[in-house]
Amino acid sequence: MEDQALTVGEKLVMLRKSMGLTQAKAAERMGLTRPTLNGYENNIRKPNIHIIKRIAEYYGVSVDYLLGEEEYAEPELSPQTNILLQTLKGASEEDIAQVIRIVEALRK
Repeated sequence: MEDQALTVGEKLVMLRKSMGLTQAKAAERMGLTRPTLNGYENNIRKPNIHIIKRIAEYYGVSVDYLLGEEEYAEPELSPQTNILLQTLKGASEEDIAQVIRIVEALRK
């Protein structure tokens, strides 16, 4: 199935599953309730533009992709990188420095 033919809801499901997330976890990370995300994923509810922007930012895709204006998603960052960045939002400089040290140690 081509991405262009997918509904917004189908794209949301595909993106969420590509990150290995449950609806509950994805909703929590985006600041939504699980029933709200379920409504979007099942095309029962339509997210407003502010929510579309938040979802696009979280998944690392463009708003145009979600709305069907682009044929495919070209995330600038991998889903795992997006999870890491979302997790680090609001972290202290000390915590971020510690994460960097851990990642550097893992690369060796």
